[in-house]
Amino acid sequence: YSISFGNSYNGGRTRMGTKVLLNVYDLSPVNDYLFPLGVGLHHTGVEIQGTEWSYGSGGGIFEGPPKVAPGARFRCQIELGVWDGGGTHELN
Repeated sequence: YSISFGNSYNGGRTRMGTKVLLNVYDLSPVNDYLFPLGVGLHHTGVEIQGTEWSYGSGGGIFEGPPKVAPGARFRCQIELGVWDGGGTHELN
């Protein structure tokens, strides 16, 4: 159950909390054949309030725009649940 506040993007915020989303990316074209089998070479990022948090080898944890990962192709988004926290200052 989700309630939108107006027509603009609200970063996944609902009356019940903030949606936590897992964005999945393909790291190889072979995933077109492997993904239906439940395997593959993937990268993931967790999206909260319109910001995606990822881990990169050598770069540690970093933030960036959702559904954009250099060298990877966005595959799908999985809703993980709802975070009951407040503003973005709690994420930093």
